[in-house]
Amino acid sequence: MERSLRAGRLATFAYFILNGFILGMWIVHIPSVEQHTGISHAVLGWLLLLLGAGAFAGMQLVGPLTDRFGARRVVPASAALCSAALVLPGLANGAWTLGGALLILGFGNGCLDVSMNTHAVQVERGYQRPIMSAFHALFSIGGVIASLVGALTLSWGWSAAAALGGTALFGLAGVPVALTKFRSDIAATCGYVRSWDVS
Repeated sequence: MERSLRAGRLATFAYFILNGFILGMWIVHIPSVEQHTGISHAVLGWLLLLLGAGAFAGMQLVGPLTDRFGARRVVPASAALCSAALVLPGLANGAWTLGGALLILGFGNGCLDVSMNTHAVQVERGYQRPIMSAFHALFSIGGVIASLVGALTLSWGWSAAAALGGTALFGLAGVPVALTKFRSDIAATCGYVRSWDVS
């Protein structure tokens, strides 16, 4: 069981870092996307509401799915969706396409946020001591890494599509690697955690 807990903790760390990295890369490239799509600051501000709306929808939908199928299945699927959706803002060519891209990206992020936090609670219960702050700290570290990587890609003259697309591929490649660290016995031995306990 101790090995399963350590493996589950490492896997959850990876998904928190990935989520922070994905959001960080999007934030770094907001000016590039805005310039490429030719929209104004005001329009961008309105479109960012769709990011939040998508996240809210994802959180509401993935909660029951996590309860039914378990975080071991839902977290990787959510991470894959969030990673793949990151390329969409870089491919947008106008307000409408960017709005749709942000809606999908927000949806993927909302799904990943609830499902990975559910698994984090399961792992924390297994350790029987507070470790949740470490998970959220690694989310922030993912954002810091994204700021550094994003600055490099901008200095190299990469387009937003190239940088976000590369990040999407990186995230998709990391999903099965982290999945091997998940253990299905964590939830069974640490106590059942429902999605609304963490959302």
